[in-house]
Amino acid sequence: MRDVDDPYPIITGTALTSWQFDKYKSNKKERRIYFVVDNCERGEVKRALLHSEAQMFARELASEPPNQLNPSTFPKLVMDQAKGLPIDVTVLDQDDLKKEGLELLLAVGKGSDIPPKLLILHYDGEGRRVGLVGKGVTFDSGGYNLKPANYMKNMHADMSGAAVAAAATIWAAKLGLKVKLTTIVPLAENLVSGRAYKMEDVIRSYSGKYVHIGNTDAEGRLILADALTYIKKFSPQVTFTLATLTGAQIIALGYDIAALYSTSDDYAKLIEEASKYTGELVWRMPLYEKYRSDLDHPVADMTNISSKRQAGSIIGALFLKEFAPDPWVYLDIAGPAMAHEANVRWASPYPTGWGTRLMLKSFESI
Repeated sequence: MRDVDDPYPIITGTALTSWQFDKYKSNKKERRIYFVVDNCERGEVKRALLHSEAQMFARELASEPPNQLNPSTFPKLVMDQAKGLPIDVTVLDQDDLKKEGLELLLAVGKGSDIPPKLLILHYDGEGRRVGLVGKGVTFDSGGYNLKPANYMKNMHADMSGAAVAAAATIWAAKLGLKVKLTTIVPLAENLVSGRAYKMEDVIRSYSGKYVHIGNTDAEGRLILADALTYIKKFSPQVTFTLATLTGAQIIALGYDIAALYSTSDDYAKLIEEASKYTGELVWRMPLYEKYRSDLDHPVADMTNISSKRQAGSIIGALFLKEFAPDPWVYLDIAGPAMAHEANVRWASPYPTGWGTRLMLKSFESI
């Protein structure tokens, strides 16, 4: 336990519970919070405020309506926030993705009039080489495996992993953290049209493996597969991944606790310790290799979804593991990221930005 006088929970708790997404409100209510602190606490208070600001930016991105935030506008919002910081930004457009061969990302985005993109951020803090990948499906209709209306609600926030990854990168630079951070954000809309990818398609991934499409609503793992393969070009010493990947995570752990997967006990412990500090709860889940056979397919190297109901979050993690660098840490944040009213602790009807402070604390400790 930390010292009860630590200002971190007071500052972050107050700041986050007071935040509102009122960008599209005609009448905005001005809110000011004043903190009275000792001089000796100023550094810790500033740090806590920066952590809070990072999470607020992730919330802001995830709260944007889908007609405002898409694969084209997401990079612009991130670049605006990163201005003046030591962050190099590269955006690969549709032609670049075709040349590189990121066919899974291209397939998921084919149904939209707004082409997919790959956002790459580099922050050189002269420390350990760290990779960060966040799922960026800016709207998920389910594709031809169309979601019912009640499940399509809030699917503008299916890019919460991307929002967290971008925010953590920008605020790592603002905090001057000692990490060499490369962040990859695959961006796509999963929509229905005459161009959209279909069930039974077989698509060559960036890794060279062929993937059978068993369900077009298991799209997040497809764009992440190409992104995780792509990040290997930068030789990270550890790679973190955040994604609102499976409803099965919510069934297993509810809205307060993210599913933690890792190929490294040491890095799993790093996340668990950071989780205790920030209050963003995790529970380590097994990468149980016996279940890998559920992804076998007679036509392709693998399929993107199991035909069985059970262990959906684990099987999603095992799919990603096929493409991920090692060591690798993955957080399935489907529940905590989009808890909204269910997440009483943050008293917020908006996407939560869950995991932003967890990443920053992990980078501080790495």
